[in-house]
Amino acid sequence: MSGFRQQLFHQFVANGVTSCIESFQSQYQAKRENRFHLDGITYEVSTPAINGDAVELEISSKIPQDDLDQDEFANYFAAIEEFLASDVKRPEEMDMENIVQQEANGESTKERDYVRLRYRYGFEEMYDNDTIAKRIAALQKDPEAYALPEIANVNTLAGRVVLSCVEDFMRQEATERMQRLIEANQEVRQTFSKTDAAKAEE
Repeated sequence: MSGFRQQLFHQFVANGVTSCIESFQSQYQAKRENRFHLDGITYEVSTPAINGDAVELEISSKIPQDDLDQDEFANYFAAIEEFLASDVKRPEEMDMENIVQQEANGESTKERDYVRLRYRYGFEEMYDNDTIAKRIAALQKDPEAYALPEIANVNTLAGRVVLSCVEDFMRQEATERMQRLIEANQEVRQTFSKTDAAKAEE
């Protein structure tokens, strides 16, 4: 892929992911940059990157440390991993990341553990010839059938349709992956709460 084409792909991939982030931030408690907060857990969608002939997308969520003992963190992570194992699109990489941040007062630090998922999408996954042909045919009949952006140095209808498909794909995919991570946290958290309650009754 040429440098100019790669730059365009990255721009529209990023547009799709940004739209996803804005949607979640409007539904839940918005936090700085590309984060949002839901039920005591912070979620984050990282800026997508092009690596070779594919796009890489990372999403993450904070492990709810206040609800768990230190020795339960690894089990919580494993439960999230198991929940997502049946997904059609599975993470290329999944790990538990430990981050140490300095507090605003500069005198103390806070430590957080996160579930981090990295997904990889080949360019061929983002659009297909049938979809492009249908959109072009629809636009030729009705120029307002789809909202297409004006793109500098992209003069063909097909080129603009491809980039529109790329943006739509990444918005939908980032949204679906994040929604699954939210569902995983809700399910696993509930399971751990029931386990803790059962232990307390013993």
